[in-house]
Amino acid sequence: LPGVRGIYERSDAEVRKKEGLQPCRGPLWGEEPPELIEIEEHGLKFLVDVKQGHKTGFYLDQRENRRRAAAYCGGREVLNAFAYTGAFGVYAADAKARSVVNVDTSAESLALAGENLALNGCAPQEMVTGDVFQVLRRYRREGRTFDLVILDPPKFAASQAEVMDAARGYKDVNLSAMRLLRPGGILITFSCSGLVSADLFQKIVFGASVDAGRDVQIV
Repeated sequence: LPGVRGIYERSDAEVRKKEGLQPCRGPLWGEEPPELIEIEEHGLKFLVDVKQGHKTGFYLDQRENRRRAAAYCGGREVLNAFAYTGAFGVYAADAKARSVVNVDTSAESLALAGENLALNGCAPQEMVTGDVFQVLRRYRREGRTFDLVILDPPKFAASQAEVMDAARGYKDVNLSAMRLLRPGGILITFSCSGLVSADLFQKIVFGASVDAGRDVQIV
């Protein structure tokens, strides 16, 4: 690739320990990156913390899903759970969502989400620091509802032994999200647990819909 100024290694994932490999982090070639790097995705700009951020600092694998999700956000009140640095929130704002609430455990990530909104000329959004499971339950007690909920949680199952616990976690969070949706609302839900198959994940979501007393269909 032309114009490359540096290569920075982030071989510090927990999985390396299972392979007997030591974690490695640092510049491999060329310039060391600044604290934040500005990238562009589908015409939108984002600041990425390559050195300290999770994995690469930006969930590149969700690129097309962010664009697909944005198509449903126009005019809707959106809850973006497990928001990280707010990429889905920026897409929702760009799609003219009526409002967006971003929820994440990391205040630092949400602060960067605010910077990403400003970088794209978007109005400030509500940022809520807290455990998503607890926040969703609190919203239900308060009677708060949304037109669209996005669930993009971290990996719940790192090994086969954790799959059943992960399934319970996915059911719990999807159930809570469905209870916050207004009639005709849209749930955009993800799993990044490779050990949870697409078939099992679908069953989990449908099971949550039964417990929530909601009729659902896959769009």
